[in-house]
Amino acid sequence: MTQIPEALPWAAAVVMAAAAAVAVHLMLRARRSASGLRAELLATATAAEGRYQAMEVSLRADAQTADAQFRSVEAGLRAEAHGAGLARLSAEERYGQVVKEVEHLADVRLPALVTHLRHRHVPVPGTLDPSLTHTDVGSLLDSALNQVAQVIVDTEHRVDEGAQAVLRDTTASIQAKSYRIQSMIEEMQFLYDDPKLAEQLLKLDRTNEENLRQIQATGVLCGAWPGLARADSHLGDIVAGAQSRIPGYQRVQVTSQLNVPVGVVARAVEPLAVIVAELLANAVHHTPQGSRAVDVSLHQVQTGACVLIDDPGVGMTDEEREFAARMLSSQQSLLLTHLGDPPRAGFATIGRLVKQFGFTVTVDKPSSYGGVRAVVWIPDHLLLLMDEEAQPMSAMSPALRTPVPEVRERDVAPAPAVTGDAVDLPRRRRQRRAVEQGPAVQEETAGGAVPVIDPEQAAQTWGAWHSGTQRGAEEAQSTEQEEGPSS
Repeated sequence: MTQIPEALPWAAAVVMAAAAAVAVHLMLRARRSASGLRAELLATATAAEGRYQAMEVSLRADAQTADAQFRSVEAGLRAEAHGAGLARLSAEERYGQVVKEVEHLADVRLPALVTHLRHRHVPVPGTLDPSLTHTDVGSLLDSALNQVAQVIVDTEHRVDEGAQAVLRDTTASIQAKSYRIQSMIEEMQFLYDDPKLAEQLLKLDRTNEENLRQIQATGVLCGAWPGLARADSHLGDIVAGAQSRIPGYQRVQVTSQLNVPVGVVARAVEPLAVIVAELLANAVHHTPQGSRAVDVSLHQVQTGACVLIDDPGVGMTDEEREFAARMLSSQQSLLLTHLGDPPRAGFATIGRLVKQFGFTVTVDKPSSYGGVRAVVWIPDHLLLLMDEEAQPMSAMSPALRTPVPEVRERDVAPAPAVTGDAVDLPRRRRQRRAVEQGPAVQEETAGGAVPVIDPEQAAQTWGAWHSGTQRGAEEAQSTEQEEGPSS
């Protein structure tokens, strides 16, 4: 029992120590719990502060975005309002621009268009403002211009066709009367022997012949047939006949470089005579008095025959040469209003015949004498060899030359060295002479023996020629009335 009391203090001390340890542990644990709680509270507070700050930043960013959007909307509204004002101003400017373009169309472009339709080298100006060229406004203005041009062209063609029809009818009537005057003059030459009267009749006949040529050319220009039906003829005779139709025929010198009697088929005789007469009249008209004569030469080439006309005149300007080439080519429709004032109808008349019969006429080379060289090419299908016994050349026709190995003209192919039937041309059938010629005597002259026809033979020949001419004119007039003018 004594041991228990001794053990009590020690046990109490242990208990107390244990209690103290427990108390310390609890205190430490409580302290750790408080510290953890504090730390947790601090962490929570820090997180809350961070979220607040982030929210504040987000709110500030949202406020800035909203302010920027507002400013953008405000700027857009102001820009739209300004654009509407500018659009209203631009519409007024465009209206004024269109008004100026219409005025420019009426005052400048339309008059230039009318001039351009008559003189192709005159340009038609474009829009006043080049920026409108490819716009709807420019397209509408060009369309109006084209429609006006088409109306003008159609009207010109209708008026011109009517004028040509009137001229065709008028020239046909005057031409027939001129042929009758010619016949009356020939009858008077048989009735009267007075030399002075004969001289006056000759002048009257020449004047009527010149008048007839101009009437005939005018009719051809308007689409009429030349008006004469002729037989196959020597090329030299045709050129000599054309020479006799023009004023100043004495100033024309015709030579032949032909070795054989080349002829032209009947249907092309009168058209060729008209062509040569027009070219000769033009050459003589532009050759000063007292200068060298107009030189005409006949040549045979590989594809036909040529008539060369060289004049020592004033020549042609580039514009005149271009006009002549356009008329002679007959590539475009012919209008009388395009011939100028006074009308330059000669080349246009030739162009009609060139197109119808297949001739070729050029005036694009200067003459050897400084003037103009005209070349008439006759294709071989319009040529033939004439029978000199059945139909000899007239006294006015240039004589054939003796073949020599030389070339007179540089731009004309030389005549082939042939004799007799070797020429590649169809031969004209021999025909019985219309009048049996009486005996002829020979007179010695400086040039050798020349045949002289006696008076009886001359009377027979003249009467036959007169009757044949009158009959041919009547038949031509009758044929023209039955068939009507050709176009």
